[in-house]
Amino acid sequence: MFRWISIISFAAVFAGIFLHHLMFPCGYAPRFSFGALIRKGVHLLCLLFPAQHYGLPRKFKNLVFLVGLLCFAILALTGFLPLAFGHRLEGYWLMLHATFALVFIACAAIVVFLGAGHYAFNKKDADAIPPGLKCQCPKDGCWLTDTGVGAKVGFWLLAILALPLTLTMVLSMLPLLDTHGQELMFHLHRWCGLAFAWIAIVELYMLVRIGVLKDTK
Repeated sequence: MFRWISIISFAAVFAGIFLHHLMFPCGYAPRFSFGALIRKGVHLLCLLFPAQHYGLPRKFKNLVFLVGLLCFAILALTGFLPLAFGHRLEGYWLMLHATFALVFIACAAIVVFLGAGHYAFNKKDADAIPPGLKCQCPKDGCWLTDTGVGAKVGFWLLAILALPLTLTMVLSMLPLLDTHGQELMFHLHRWCGLAFAWIAIVELYMLVRIGVLKDTK
């Protein structure tokens, strides 16, 4: 069951992102031209490599973010790719997964610590929410993804999920619980990992949108 839920949910997340981009276009026209895709790829890289005028703390945070993003990609591939083809996470896949998990945990802790102030909610975020949460006209953009509110929500959801994601992994590997308890922690780790991956993909999409919108204003 988990295998098919994973496959269907990832397809739904990417389809939702595609439909959202169709409903609320942003950036360069035509949106799906080669040039537009290249520019959006550049914005993705700008998330990882800050400009030279940024200070050392910002550069360090972006470097940690880059390493964490690389680890996340490897963890997602090693965690879900064998499962998609009906295999178990074992052998070299498991070794890669466990190795990069340790680096990812450290990177996530640093990013949360350094980014907590930037992603704190304020009055400006409250003013960006339309009365009654009414949908905006597509030409006005999406308030949830384009004002930074959604990115802040995603940041804190990922920060909260990182804790059970880490604890379930540790408890499933250490002999602190009986066999049934370890198996339960393993299944909880998979579900937490799946939810974390959904939110992380959407968060990255929102960050790219915000960067594109800033550049085209």
